[in-house]
Amino acid sequence: MNEVLAGSPKGSVFEDVLEVLWAPAKVFDRSRAKGVGMYILVLTAITLVIVLATKGLIQPYVDANFDLQMQQMAAKGKPMPAEAVAAAQKFAGYGFLATGVLLIPLGAVLTGLLVWIGGKVASARFTYGQAMLIATLASVPRVLSFIATAVQGAMADPQTIRSFSDSALGAARFVDPTTASPALMAMLANFDLFNIWQLVIMAVGISVIGRVERSAGVVGALVAWGLGVALTVVPALLA
Repeated sequence: MNEVLAGSPKGSVFEDVLEVLWAPAKVFDRSRAKGVGMYILVLTAITLVIVLATKGLIQPYVDANFDLQMQQMAAKGKPMPAEAVAAAQKFAGYGFLATGVLLIPLGAVLTGLLVWIGGKVASARFTYGQAMLIATLASVPRVLSFIATAVQGAMADPQTIRSFSDSALGAARFVDPTTASPALMAMLANFDLFNIWQLVIMAVGISVIGRVERSAGVVGALVAWGLGVALTVVPALLA
C-alpha cells in the first residue's frame, strides 16, 4: 500500500498548482477531497494569460505548422484554393488562442476519463471526479511548455522553423516533419520533457489518491498515456 502523507498541511489552489511540479505526493494527499472546479478555473486563467503574453513569440511556429499542413494537403492531391488559404490561416491563429481556453477543461474531461480507466486497470479506487483532479494537476507541465516554446521563438530564426516539432524538447525535434509521416510525428510528439513530466505526476496521483503502490500508479498512468497516444496517432493514420 502506498504510504499516506499524514498531516499534510492544506494549501491554496495556486500553491497546489505550483507545488505539484516538485512535490506531487504532498499535493495529491492534501487535495484528495477537493473539487476540481477551482483548479480548472485557475489553470485555465494562467494558461490564457501565458498564451496571450507569448503569442507573438509563438506565432512563427503556428505559421510554419499551417504551411506544413498546406503542403501535406497538396501532396495528397487536395490543395486548398488560394482564396481559402488566408481565411484558414487566420482561423489557425484563433485556434491557437482557443487552446489557452480549452486545453485545461477539455483535458480534465478527456484525460480524466483515461486516468479513470488506467486507475481501474491498476486496481486504484477513486471517482471520476478525482480522476479529473489528477488529470488537471498533471497538466501543469503542459502549461509550462508554452513558455518553453516562447523562449525558443525569441531566439530562433523564423525562416528555419518547420513546424511545432522544432520547439519540442524531445524526439520530434530530431525528425524532419516535411518528410516524416504525420502519424510518426504524432507519435514522437508524446515523447518530450513535458509529457514525461505529466506522466510522472499522473502516476503519483493515481498512487496517492487511489491508495495503491507506486508501481501500480505507474501502470495506471502508462495505460492512460497509451490510450492518449492512440487517440492522437490513429486519426493521423486514417487521414
